[in-house]
Amino acid sequence: MADSGIYKELSDKLGVWESERFLKILNAMLTPEEARICLELFEPATCSELAGRLDFTEKELSPKLDVLVDKGMLTRGLTQYAFHTTLLAFHHECVADTAPHTGPYALSKEVKELWADFFYNEWSYHFIKHTEEFIKMTGRSLPIWPAIGALERSPNIKPEDILPEENWKLRIENAKSRILAPCGCRISWGHACDLPLMTCFACFDRPRGEYYLNQPGRLLKEVSLDESLAVVRVAEEAGLVHWGDCYCCDCCCENLFPVTRDKRFDLMTPNRFIAVVAEDKCIGCEECIDRCKFDAVEMKQDETSGDWVSSIDPEKCKGCGLCIITCEPNALTYEIVRPPEYLKPKPPEGSDEEEPVHVIPVWGHYFLK
Repeated sequence: MADSGIYKELSDKLGVWESERFLKILNAMLTPEEARICLELFEPATCSELAGRLDFTEKELSPKLDVLVDKGMLTRGLTQYAFHTTLLAFHHECVADTAPHTGPYALSKEVKELWADFFYNEWSYHFIKHTEEFIKMTGRSLPIWPAIGALERSPNIKPEDILPEENWKLRIENAKSRILAPCGCRISWGHACDLPLMTCFACFDRPRGEYYLNQPGRLLKEVSLDESLAVVRVAEEAGLVHWGDCYCCDCCCENLFPVTRDKRFDLMTPNRFIAVVAEDKCIGCEECIDRCKFDAVEMKQDETSGDWVSSIDPEKCKGCGLCIITCEPNALTYEIVRPPEYLKPKPPEGSDEEEPVHVIPVWGHYFLK
């Protein structure tokens, strides 16, 4: 690999383990010159400041920076530029949701195959280790969010029972800008499944989305309130789990795939809800078993009727609500099993801290001047 040293430096700065696969990705996506520029921008700098550190005039450097911005490799403020300082940020900005997907900087088949090889054979295993460390620091991982459709099919859950921070529908209704992007994982690995693609809410109601909306080559789309809710309903009915800003599948998602592959359901924090079964309504169709990603549903035989009905294991249920949404006889509904205090950050395990520790995952974005 030509000039492999510069790619190794960049990989190390991004905190990536010793990975030949990732070095191939960097080599395919960046020229050595571009990699050198990115390496100098782990701290924001103006074109003038950067030219002073590199062997370029400002006139020579400016168009090179423009290309890197168009590629999604750099973020740009009014005067400053910056590279992404974590692997997660690099993936999402340079390949995934806000990245270019059409025109001269569209992902090539080669790049998608390299990312798929890297993810399925390396990164997904390191995700498990990273999540274990994150839980040690924060006491929990990011909770699964309750599905809008499941809440609406649970008449015992009143609007006032739903806290603002877990009320996804309320957030959509109150948003000032509604910008959607393609799912970064399904884009990156070549859309390995046939599930809905425009389901990423990472740019929703945020300056990040507004900045990228009209940039060349992006597939971001501004949508109405009704269109936003329609996207949610399609995603939920398709069986996508609402986790963070994402609607996740278990075959492509950088989060859900490794957890379900290794059955490390302990790494996923449940929300305040669980699914419950009205056995007298259950017809034993077993669709809920097919839709559950967490092995929380099984069939049991009713002692009186002898019929087989579904049963939810409360220790395994994460509260995603996917089983509720498509239950034709309405035998499944939500029940709240945890108090509002449950959503407050927890002290890390074994900590002497009296107050919860608030740790925000580092994406690697800057507020640029």
